[in-house]
Amino acid sequence: MPKLSRTKRQRRLLVPLIFLVLVLGALSALTAWYKLNLRPVDSNSSLTKEFVVTEGSTSKQIAEKLAEKKLIRNALAFRVYLKLEAKDKSLKAGNYYLAPNLAVAEIIAELNKGAAAKTFRITFLPGATLASARERLLNVGYKEAAIDAAFKKTYDHPLLASKPAEASLEGFIYGDTYEFFAGVSVESILERTFDEMYDAIKREGLEQKFQAHGLNLYQGIVLASIVQGEAGRLTADMPKVAQIFLNRLKQGTPLGSDIVIGYRADQINPDRSKTDMSYLDSIECPWNSRRCAGLPPTAVNNPGINALKAVASPDGAYSDYYYFLTGDDGQMYYAKTSAEHENNIRNHCQEMCKIL
Repeated sequence: MPKLSRTKRQRRLLVPLIFLVLVLGALSALTAWYKLNLRPVDSNSSLTKEFVVTEGSTSKQIAEKLAEKKLIRNALAFRVYLKLEAKDKSLKAGNYYLAPNLAVAEIIAELNKGAAAKTFRITFLPGATLASARERLLNVGYKEAAIDAAFKKTYDHPLLASKPAEASLEGFIYGDTYEFFAGVSVESILERTFDEMYDAIKREGLEQKFQAHGLNLYQGIVLASIVQGEAGRLTADMPKVAQIFLNRLKQGTPLGSDIVIGYRADQINPDRSKTDMSYLDSIECPWNSRRCAGLPPTAVNNPGINALKAVASPDGAYSDYYYFLTGDDGQMYYAKTSAEHENNIRNHCQEMCKIL
């Protein structure tokens, strides 16, 4: 076997040597990068920033949020440190106050301690409007711009699947009292209300029941909002009112709901006098439910579960009724014909019906 020349032997030795140098250089650079990114973002800044870790947050989410708030230099370096130090599972939910002069190890030590999480409660009422929800969000400290942006956002949620793109979120802020960690976004609050409403709809099988009446999910919610507005606290009357509206929809006659017209009037002029009823004639279609058949373009409030169930399971005993009114005594009266309805007005609605 011929011997390699000295030059060839040197070349063979040189190739792995170069490779080793490159690998060592890369490791050295990577180590330097890693150590650099474990250092404080700004050693001279002790200005604390509130940082919220919510229940169920992953290390990736926490790292990205820390980087976004400029509390760490690099999210990946933070996650690598967590893995190497076996502390990936030890970060606790809570409200923290962290400063840019903390190194990654110090930040993790804080997040390992846990903190009493600051929470707040917010209540959205059944029958309240999107405008009311906006006021409640303002009252708990959210800025107008953040609320308006969240209300205009397009959400990928099954509850909203049948909502027309141009329609607002009216009807979808499910009435309940919710508790959130401080710092949660308006979008997250809204999505929680969507979740709660959709869970209730699925639990009761309402979507399929709406379909049996020729309504998709969105239309069922719109009609439920009208039932909510008309019946108010008279929950026992909701199935009767729902049946009457379904009768009118099937017949192709106007719903005759002043709640719908009033909602539109409030949108046009939020400061209008509630005693001025001229809007009943001035509002145009498709919002004037005295003149226009069919449902309005959006819900008129955020309906509660009783109104939703009423539309899904109306009172079949009222399948040939077409009129109702709320009397001066606060009770509801029903009629099959216009003549019967006029008689109810004379007997039960001397004061209220004068206003209308």
